[in-house]
Amino acid sequence: MADKKRKNLPAPDLAAFFESMTMLLRAGVPANECPDIIAGDMEGSRLAQVARQISDILSGGEVFILSQALEMTGSFPDYAVEMVRLGEESGRLETTADSLGEYYRRQEALRQSIRSAVSGPVLLLVMMSVVLIFLIAFVLPVFENVFLSLGITSASGMGGAFLAARIAMVVVGVLLAVVLVILIIYLIPGGRRRMAGLAQSFPLTRRIHYTLSAGRFTGGLAMLLASGIPTGEAVDKAAALVDNRRIADRIPAARAEVDTGEDLGKSLVNQGVLDGFEAKILLSASRAGQTEQAMRNLSEVYSDEANNGIDRLLGMIEPALVGILSMAIGVILLSVMLPLTSILSTI
Repeated sequence: MADKKRKNLPAPDLAAFFESMTMLLRAGVPANECPDIIAGDMEGSRLAQVARQISDILSGGEVFILSQALEMTGSFPDYAVEMVRLGEESGRLETTADSLGEYYRRQEALRQSIRSAVSGPVLLLVMMSVVLIFLIAFVLPVFENVFLSLGITSASGMGGAFLAARIAMVVVGVLLAVVLVILIIYLIPGGRRRMAGLAQSFPLTRRIHYTLSAGRFTGGLAMLLASGIPTGEAVDKAAALVDNRRIADRIPAARAEVDTGEDLGKSLVNQGVLDGFEAKILLSASRAGQTEQAMRNLSEVYSDEANNGIDRLLGMIEPALVGILSMAIGVILLSVMLPLTSILSTI
């Protein structure tokens, strides 16, 4: 029985496992012998431990089917296990493994893109806090002592500088608090669903969330169709990858059209599941019998659009933060230098 307490392998390991499976299957290695070879090639990693566990399960006689062994380890997502099972039943395990490797490699690329987009503004906020704390704790007291030694009270000059610095610290503190709350929500159980709900409602992230989900949906469809899954069943299974309400709410209507004999591409476009100029190209591709390849291409298009959207959002956030920091430091310096300039002109 699978150990439910164990976590799934990360996307890079899943991609490496299925890519290795694909190469071994193409070389004529039996599916049940692949995990043992992968364990030997990946020695010292968690992937090697999991692959060894799969090999032990298969060789120990507990089960003789690869998909069941994957499930028993508790280290593979349900979607991957189901896809392997369908690949075994349809006799297209090699194609399925190839599609899974590509799918998880693309998911990791998207995750890295999102992480880079988030880490930049957070790092900038931290740097802003450090600069402001340094000004308040070390720089401003020096000027205050100079003014006091010249017989000038704090209220006549330094009060404005300290006030400006404290206001800037409050602004930065609020921004950091917002980031911290978002991180906590993301980490708690069910937090990712809440964050997804916010992302698809917020104007600046609505399109990005849609394209991310559309990319997963079309990528899943391409993989399922390549594995020989019937079209209607493939739509249902790919729908499980979607966390965007706009797409999820329209999939049943598209599936109903497919059940009446309508072309898959036309159904998805008619019901608004997929949009954009590229999606319309799917219509001609579907009529030419190239739906699977069209879905694969659409997945790449949507993924690229999501990455571009993240870059644009980052391009808006970082200059705004730099502007806030520059204004705060500028106000502080003016509050210090203006009284000092007045003193020097008097002398």
